[in-house]
Amino acid sequence: MGNTFEFSSRTKIAFGIDRSLELGKDVKKLSRSNKAVLITDPGIIKAGLADHVIGALEKEDIEIQVFHNVQSDPMAGSIDEAAEIIRSCGAKCVLGLGGGSAMDVAKMAALVAGGERAAMHYALMANPFAPKSICTIMIPTTSGTGAEVTNTVVFSDENKRKVWAWDAEMAPDMAIIDPQLTAALPAQLTAATTFDALVHAIEACTGKRTTPIIEAFSLQAIRLISQNIKKVLHRPDDLEARGKLALAATMAGMAIEQGGTGIAHCIGHALGTLARIHHGKAVTIALMATYMWNAEAAVTMYAEIARALGVKDEGLTEKELALAGASQFSQMVAESGLNLSLQDENLSAADIDCFLEVMESEENAPMRLNNCRLATSADLKQFAADILQTSSKSKDLNQSIL
Repeated sequence: MGNTFEFSSRTKIAFGIDRSLELGKDVKKLSRSNKAVLITDPGIIKAGLADHVIGALEKEDIEIQVFHNVQSDPMAGSIDEAAEIIRSCGAKCVLGLGGGSAMDVAKMAALVAGGERAAMHYALMANPFAPKSICTIMIPTTSGTGAEVTNTVVFSDENKRKVWAWDAEMAPDMAIIDPQLTAALPAQLTAATTFDALVHAIEACTGKRTTPIIEAFSLQAIRLISQNIKKVLHRPDDLEARGKLALAATMAGMAIEQGGTGIAHCIGHALGTLARIHHGKAVTIALMATYMWNAEAAVTMYAEIARALGVKDEGLTEKELALAGASQFSQMVAESGLNLSLQDENLSAADIDCFLEVMESEENAPMRLNNCRLATSADLKQFAADILQTSSKSKDLNQSIL
């Protein structure tokens, strides 16, 4: 144990079925105010989950403004719109309700609102944020991104190029993990978001910044996902299993907060830039293309991951066990029914060079360089070719359990 490291979490975590009903008290305690802005998306509004949260706030006489102009892979313009509402109403608390997009807009807008500049002023941290003056509470409705505990956000510029912003104070003050809020999530989104969390956990504990604490969070997240994803897909109302997936996503978020991600996220973000593919689907495709290649370079940790995924290790060498994890991962994806086809995305082998260019761009460098195995341009080009050729062949590559 020659390496030194630090591990900290700025976010208070509150877990429980219907824990979100106490949200009004949380707002008052954290902000010492009765004004808040709720940032969510149209799907959450339609599903009635925003009404659930608004009711909990109104019960405590919280004055609430709602902003829901948030799309998957949010745009900088949405962040600016939300920040202006926060400024104009004088809110001291911002709530993010939804998946990673809504929570990222909420986290970023709360900091942008403290200054006078637009969101793109802070892209890739070209400029620092003003000191945080508005508290934030995140309420995830998926078990995927872990954005409820991270200090990083992802958004797109006007050219749909994905960029990042980060700051220690961007980490939410509180995360409310309520399994009840994930119960209405459709099967495809349940699968896609859960695999996003699984990829987070795998990449955090195999990356160059990993530590024993990161490994502990990651491996437990992998165990919880492997043991509960089938249960949730078979029985969407199984709140105990959904709770375990929700905790897994939060733990995986804490792991990437400290350990970062790797090649699957580099590739996945590039796919999202090219075709606006759902992030969970994109990183799943990417890890399937790179799993064996990575496992060959980090045998010991990938053997532990295989055990956490449920691979039986009797009679296997450590390397055989590590490589067997790739088959187990692929089987889990197939059984989930997650559609990995890119057939409808207008991508083909003609896009390989563009795909490579985005993977090698400045914004994707941290993920690429943190990976357990360094990818050359030739490696990346081969991954791009494999993904575009394999994922475009069929609309349904999976043996669905649904």
